[in-house]
Amino acid sequence: MENLLHDKYPLLLNQQTPIRVLHRRSNSVRQRNVRSLQVNWFNEHWFQLHLSTDAGTYVKEFVHGDLGRTIPSVASLLGCKTDILQLDCEGIEGGGFN
Repeated sequence: MENLLHDKYPLLLNQQTPIRVLHRRSNSVRQRNVRSLQVNWFNEHWFQLHLSTDAGTYVKEFVHGDLGRTIPSVASLLGCKTDILQLDCEGIEGGGFN
């Protein structure tokens, strides 16, 4: 199972506007990249992800798939339902803003 998340990166995502924000944003498809992903498995049901993505990536939707609106997702790669217990942003790089 561990190898399913160790594909080649960057991983191109097609993300439709998430259901949770459709009431305030137009429905469109955007392409974003997961630049790197590291997995720390605790057991067969629990794991921790460390990932780096393009700006604007819907990370929660990348994990659970948003009912098929984000392809691929962690859920689709593993072939099971997934959800987030905790989400921490550990840093923001680049951007060139002062």
